[in-house]
Amino acid sequence: MRWTRRLLHRRPEPAPQRPDQATKTEGQREAEKALSRAQKARRAVEAHRPAVTRVAARLASEREQNHFAELFRQAFEGGPR
Repeated sequence: MRWTRRLLHRRPEPAPQRPDQATKTEGQREAEKALSRAQKARRAVEAHRPAVTRVAARLASEREQNHFAELFRQAFEGGPR
């Protein structure tokens, strides 16, 4: 019976402590720098997104107009169908 009481009342070992943030390894510091560069680049890209969308829409419109102009030209010249 005593051994069951000991099993039930045994105190767990304390969890290992995390190393202090000041003692980061070189790899961790490099990874944090890479992450901050990637986040900065993403913010820059997202800032330019509206301008890129406008240019892409304008190019698509011009391509569509050129396509219709080519179709009309072929129709008047009797080109291939």
